[in-house]
Amino acid sequence: MDERRQLPRLGIKKEAKVWLPFIQAFCHCVIEDMHLKGMCVSFEKHFPVQQLMNMSFTMGDNFDLVKIQSQVPWSKENQGRYVYGLSFNKIAEADKDRIYQFLNTNCYEQIRDNWWKQGD
Repeated sequence: MDERRQLPRLGIKKEAKVWLPFIQAFCHCVIEDMHLKGMCVSFEKHFPVQQLMNMSFTMGDNFDLVKIQSQVPWSKENQGRYVYGLSFNKIAEADKDRIYQFLNTNCYEQIRDNWWKQGD
């Protein structure tokens, strides 16, 4: 498979709560990794893959929901969990800022290491 990511993935591995409008329910997931243009999430349940997916999710200890519309370019099953790659299509500027702040706070060393690795 060709790598199409424009930004490096930053490992998160944190539990989150997600609102999925297509099932009208909150679910628990793990944000496996994230960058400013997308993320990888895993669930215990399988969901039908939709080309466009609307969702809202929490990050860390902040319970304000980040609302996104994303494409689902891939999905797979891995060790009993259902993993989905999400590419952000629509996201409010305020939510972009919150993602940036979350990544900067929780992944600073990874960002720094990736920055210096790019110059090699």
